[in-house]
Amino acid sequence: MPERTPIEISVRDLIASDVIYRPLKSLGEKGVRRLDNKARNIADLLEEREEVGERVHAKVERIKEEQKARTLKQGIDAFKRKHPKYGEILQKLIDETRMRQNRYLVYGLEGDFKLGEEDYLRVMMDLGFNRREASSMYPHIIAVSERLGKASEQDERKILVSKK
Repeated sequence: MPERTPIEISVRDLIASDVIYRPLKSLGEKGVRRLDNKARNIADLLEEREEVGERVHAKVERIKEEQKARTLKQGIDAFKRKHPKYGEILQKLIDETRMRQNRYLVYGLEGDFKLGEEDYLRVMMDLGFNRREASSMYPHIIAVSERLGKASEQDERKILVSKK
């Protein structure tokens, strides 16, 4: 087997990271949405004077928010009202489109090549798992990734490297 180049090792790490991180991110976002829904449901029940029970406590607090600075849009709108002539000039400048040159790294595996267990373990150990934990977890993460259709090893990928 030929020696892997530093670029090949890094690209393999990038692919393994993508395959592992996407389902974790998806599950995390799903969990946050569920937390938000549960909190809203509890607040609604409290507002309806439902009984809390003896083993938990919950209450709704209304806290006045401190004043915050205007948003950029609110500031521009206020400026346009106060200085209509200059506001029109400012709006034209804002509306002008500008060309952006973004640099992307496009990467993937060639042909029928696949990542090995070590590629995934290296990524997970980099996240802080020990080898035993990573070995027992990564197959389950891969299975979730496949089930969710989040990332396939064979996908060509693109990642933003820099904005100009």
